[in-house]
Amino acid sequence: MEQICFRRFYNFKKGESVMRTTVTIAMIIAINLISASSGIADKMGPRPENLPLLTGEERFEEAIYAPSIPPTIASPGVIVGMTQYDYQSNGSTGNRCAVDSDGGVHFTWMNGISYPSERAVYYNYVDAQGNWLSAVEVSQVNGAGYAQITVTNDNRAAIAYHSSQNPSVENFVTLAIDQFPGFGIFQYFDPPDMLTIQCYWPYLSIDRNDVIHILSAENPPNAGDEQALGYTNSTDGGSTWSAIVPVDTIMTLSQNVVSSPVSDKSAIVYTHPLTYDTQWQNDIYYIESQDGLTWDWRFGKVNVTGYGPPDSLYAYTDLDAIYDNNDNLHIIWNAQWVTSTSVYYKTYLLHFDRDSGVIREISSSQDNWIPGCDFGAWNRPICKMSMAACRNADEGLAAVYTAFDTSDCSAGGYANGEIYMQYSYDAGVTWDPPVNLTNSPTPGCLPGSCESDHWSSAADIIHGGIHIIYVEDRDAGGIPQTEGAVTDNFMRYLAVAGPWCPTGIEDDDNLPVTFSLYQNYPNPFNSQTEIAFNLGYAATVDLSVYDIAGRKIEVLTNGVMEAGNHSVIWDAERFSSGVYFYRLEAGSDSYTRKMTLLK
Repeated sequence: MEQICFRRFYNFKKGESVMRTTVTIAMIIAINLISASSGIADKMGPRPENLPLLTGEERFEEAIYAPSIPPTIASPGVIVGMTQYDYQSNGSTGNRCAVDSDGGVHFTWMNGISYPSERAVYYNYVDAQGNWLSAVEVSQVNGAGYAQITVTNDNRAAIAYHSSQNPSVENFVTLAIDQFPGFGIFQYFDPPDMLTIQCYWPYLSIDRNDVIHILSAENPPNAGDEQALGYTNSTDGGSTWSAIVPVDTIMTLSQNVVSSPVSDKSAIVYTHPLTYDTQWQNDIYYIESQDGLTWDWRFGKVNVTGYGPPDSLYAYTDLDAIYDNNDNLHIIWNAQWVTSTSVYYKTYLLHFDRDSGVIREISSSQDNWIPGCDFGAWNRPICKMSMAACRNADEGLAAVYTAFDTSDCSAGGYANGEIYMQYSYDAGVTWDPPVNLTNSPTPGCLPGSCESDHWSSAADIIHGGIHIIYVEDRDAGGIPQTEGAVTDNFMRYLAVAGPWCPTGIEDDDNLPVTFSLYQNYPNPFNSQTEIAFNLGYAATVDLSVYDIAGRKIEVLTNGVMEAGNHSVIWDAERFSSGVYFYRLEAGSDSYTRKMTLLK
């Protein structure tokens, strides 16, 4: 790849001065794609018309239901939950998996409970010892979806999503924050979501100062209409918000907002169209705030790619971004060659980092594509990419994505997805070859028997492994796009162990356990139960019980305790049957478990 250079240009449509990046892609890419070789018809297809953006209100009553049958080759990973709504994002996959500083992993997804009549946002959690919360519904109104997740600095899940098209019942963009880590009992907030048209599809981040950043996009009335990208933030945990401001005008739902773990910086990354008549020709833009609060909307936009004539390589709708522990901003996206009438099937996964200013190729798809095997709307042969980074001085960086090829197609004519991962030990300068993490091909599969692994999303932090959530779709294609049949699909969690991040917090597994909080016994219980815990050091300990609303109802012990094993009996005679939580705080550590009282 060639070193890029910068120059100013004037955006006549928006009237904004924008920093533009001029890029020369490696010569071999150009030769492979623009040469007039045999089989050229298999390398490209007609350029599709602009696609509508799904909101979740669509109803396809004629969709066929196909019961799932036991697979011959099962996709790997722990089952987090279920969904009949296989779709999870129109464009950028964002984050539906997040790792907290204690090693707990939080998940969210769009759950089609009974397609197409019932859809909701769900949450699940597993702690560092492997104890699961079990799936709980987050949303309060039917039709909620397109969820994104992060964690607060005290390890509580924060989930942004859009809800049903009924503003008298609930707002369009909702933020739900768990009351305690892994409790699944949420408090709800109402970020501003109205520009000229109502905003949907929120993406979010929380920076190290607990500023909540939310980025959402207008829902245009017609397919292919331009739409404004809106931004707002909260500095008080969601109680109040800055006025929503238009960031730019876009054509695809590619947006993402990310925050640095080591500085006050945050960045907004998105695809910016060259013209406003097609979704297929976009550049990669970012805007960076040095303090997470002030943004230069007019002069602060950086054009990473500078696509356009004589080039015909363009970004489409998928991207991801992350800050590493060296405060360097990384962006990955997919791109393909586009003409005025056609789109090349071959897709490139590309990487850019701000500090070097260089674009590098991570991977690419097959050159030819067999007619009659489709990867589906809003997808490319490589798509739904996300990144994870080490949270120490190491320069480790992972790219996780969904990929398709024509050797594995369903009977319905849609390609079965697989989840791939590539790793870089040098902050993206070089990348290991792709590794197929799911490897569950089912060519020729009938509805209900496919293993199409799709809509992958990796947690930002590599902590004891790379943490991924994805959909095990039992019939390839996206059912909201009327692709394939309605099936009962697993949401799977895949933790990929490896020699990642050899220093820093990832070595915590080799250190003595500071404390343990054990499951109460018996559980469920009638009137009395024993709660045991172990302290690795003398500390001030608070062990308290909370009801399902998150209210502290009893303090079991509070004071200084010596290192070692301890136990406390909770006499719940005066409390009614139900689910309760007990929380142990010891020094700077805290841990929570669930118990059930039955009388």
